[in-house]
Amino acid sequence: MKQLKLNKQSLRPCLHGMAALMLASMFSVAGAQTKAAGADKTIASLGPVSVPQTEVDRMLQALPPAERAAIKNDRAGLENWLRQRVTSEALLREARSKGWADRPEIKERVDAAVKEITGRIVATSFLESMTQVPADYPSDADIKAAYEQNKAGYNLPATYRVAQIYLQTSPNDAAGNKKVAEKAKSLATQARSGDFAALAKAESQDQNSAARGGEVGTLALTDMLPEVRDAVAKLKPGQVSEPVQAAAGIHIVKLIDAQPARTATLDEMKPRLQAALRQQRQQQLVQAYLATLAPADRVNIDTAALDAALKKLN
Repeated sequence: MKQLKLNKQSLRPCLHGMAALMLASMFSVAGAQTKAAGADKTIASLGPVSVPQTEVDRMLQALPPAERAAIKNDRAGLENWLRQRVTSEALLREARSKGWADRPEIKERVDAAVKEITGRIVATSFLESMTQVPADYPSDADIKAAYEQNKAGYNLPATYRVAQIYLQTSPNDAAGNKKVAEKAKSLATQARSGDFAALAKAESQDQNSAARGGEVGTLALTDMLPEVRDAVAKLKPGQVSEPVQAAAGIHIVKLIDAQPARTATLDEMKPRLQAALRQQRQQQLVQAYLATLAPADRVNIDTAALDAALKKLN
């Protein structure tokens, strides 16, 4: 919900992750733009440079589900990436048109980079194939043991199922804001004795929650605006708050239900524990394989030559 929950701040890491993923593959698809444009719908373009829908689909599908869902709420961020994408492709085309890729020093850097990346891919993929974790690992007993060992750290905060009526205010309209405040006070009174859901649908200016009768969802206090957080913490289920002024508007909040802080159950933690144990096991297999491949006592280091190399740094 855009008004009660701090969505923009929580989305920002997702956008950075998406940008890193997309930009990392930018030059690998450069040659495919012209071929795809004829048969694929173009989402963004700059002269002969285009970003086909298939590329955007592929990049979005590569994101984790949570980030993929979150990106829908920041269209501006996605459009900004598209602008960066076509700009970067235009820059690459301009550089190539000037023969920049044919310069000896550039070729040398490209060859070195290709050699490094090729070696990294070959070595990494081979190591992964030699250290695969068995499909049946970890066992239920392993997961349960890990849960019991770390159970004290699996604390979940108290949660609150809340609904709201939201009225927008303007920082430069004192007279208008006074009217909004008076309306909010009247709505709060009506909400305490009437149908909160019907009132939210009719009066709330947060369209997302209004469509659900004002329901925002189940949140921890830290997921709410500070002003709303304090009001919700004082409510009992079924109660409606006084109008709460926040930076962008006024919130009238109803607490539908509350659950106390608790320890996450084994079933709730099982997927995370399973993934963590598999990752830990793979690291163990990697270290064991590398130790067999290159035992520490068989690796020779010329300390004198190393000292000489270090002295050159002074």
